[in-house]
Amino acid sequence: MRPLRLEPTRVHRFYRGGALLGRLRGAPEEDGFCPEDWLGSVTTARNPGRNDPAEGLSRLAGGRILRDAVEADPIGWLGDAHVARFGTSTGVLAKLLDTAERLPVHVHPGRAFARDAFASPFGKTEAWIVLDTRSDDAEVWVGLREAVERDRYRRWIADQDVDQLLGSLNAVSVRAGDVVYVPAGIPHAIGAGVLIAELQEPTDFSFLCEWDGFPVRPDDSHLGLGWETALGAIDLSAHEPVRHLPEAARRFFWADEAPQPAGRFAILLVLAGDGVLAGTPTRPGDVFAMPASARTFDVEGDLRVLRFLAPDPA
Repeated sequence: MRPLRLEPTRVHRFYRGGALLGRLRGAPEEDGFCPEDWLGSVTTARNPGRNDPAEGLSRLAGGRILRDAVEADPIGWLGDAHVARFGTSTGVLAKLLDTAERLPVHVHPGRAFARDAFASPFGKTEAWIVLDTRSDDAEVWVGLREAVERDRYRRWIADQDVDQLLGSLNAVSVRAGDVVYVPAGIPHAIGAGVLIAELQEPTDFSFLCEWDGFPVRPDDSHLGLGWETALGAIDLSAHEPVRHLPEAARRFFWADEAPQPAGRFAILLVLAGDGVLAGTPTRPGDVFAMPASARTFDVEGDLRVLRFLAPDPA
């Protein structure tokens, strides 16, 4: 098997963005409500009120759904060890997302919480690789500067006290090339004007601590669990932002710039240059799904390629 090119998978969200996606691909576009492109996705999007059961699923060039291809040949796509550990899920999801506005403060559950609440083996630990910004003062917010008592944080959510919800977090200035690791449970927000390659577990679980001013119903903010339960997913201890990929991330995913087979499923994102990858002419913004069984292939030209790896099954 060899890497196969994927079609773009634009996904509707409640926030606006997308112009920097066009800049990456050399095809100008206006900001809109499809600010994310899901890469190598076998995960469906959670969009209350929208009736598209296939939204979020990536397709191979030609139209076949990647999830269907993987389920038809899980060993070829994922490898024996991965299938034994994770079944037919790739275990990973990558995204390109561009924010024309600040995202609300939100939290993703860890694996234990997701298993109990959603019968999912995956939570949503994630990492951000900053690819571009619209200004020199771009920033993100990650983790509480000081520990907060549960009842106090619950009041902030109930009152939609944005000054406290956002002001309690560590503000981190970012520019192209920066990396931020965001463990599950850590409250966070992405500022306006940031293009990020996001690497994460393959779910779409988000608890929106902040919804005031966004087209989000309060009842959707806690994914139907109620905030008394959802608060159990939030890490209310102090957190020092991690500005690199730690070794602990390997149990969830990994990223590097080595566009070669790794013996497990990977997603390849062309960041720069023109050339040929595995026999396919390519340009910035192109995406490939690389099976675990892929053999060595040629990369021609001055391509810069990010490789997103599935979790280590060991």
